[in-house]
Amino acid sequence: MGGYRGRNESIEELVIRPLHSGDTYASFQFRTLWDTDFLRGISHYLLFPKALGQVISKFSVRELHIFFTQGYWRTMQWGQPFLPSPPGAELWVWFQDTELTNVLSGIFCASLNFIDSTNTEQPSASFKPLGVGNGKLFLRYAVLPREIVCTENLTPWKKLLPCGSKAGLAVLMKSEKLFHSSFHSQALHIRPVCQPFYDTWLFQDWQCKSTAWDSSGQGKREWSLFKMFSCTLTEACPLASSSKVYVDVTDNPQVSNFT
Repeated sequence: MGGYRGRNESIEELVIRPLHSGDTYASFQFRTLWDTDFLRGISHYLLFPKALGQVISKFSVRELHIFFTQGYWRTMQWGQPFLPSPPGAELWVWFQDTELTNVLSGIFCASLNFIDSTNTEQPSASFKPLGVGNGKLFLRYAVLPREIVCTENLTPWKKLLPCGSKAGLAVLMKSEKLFHSSFHSQALHIRPVCQPFYDTWLFQDWQCKSTAWDSSGQGKREWSLFKMFSCTLTEACPLASSSKVYVDVTDNPQVSNFT
């Protein structure tokens, strides 16, 4: 929480990491804070996506994690992933209502409405909340390993960002490039990070997009944003208080060949 100075704020980051195998890993992260008062029914959607805010309010959601993943993460070649996820769709959520999966299915254009009692579990110890104040809410965990991740899932995901895909780091997320990679995963995490007063909550919306693809060519590891994403950065997102790009080569012994 140290990076936030206000109650409604958005930051975006891109981490690029050359892997030992010759592949390149890129991780987009977008974080948005939302200050809401459930008791008085006050919900101002300054930066936080309204569709998600309504889900939180209607279904009494206190924490939600959802992944859409295509491909397998090659741990032996690439090391540990930033956020591990299985192929297909994965969802776990703390809430107090039903019919939530139907609403999420509509938001993300996914087959989450096929989640039912046959593919849902209620773990008692495997998953712990990452946020605060989950109280007596119950946990449900479900997976759809055959869910095919495609452009129809990425488009609504980008629309949840403060600037959509019009400005900021999101302009780099072109489906024709990302979906031809060896691995890609997009995730949404919603969690309460603070409860300063009774029924007053500060929620964090954390959207992540991870991609790995072969960037080696003729023995020399050259790259640029244009080579990786078929486009480059144009303008900053005016709604983001911070927008940064990092290149992480600390754990790569071949850093001298990476230019």
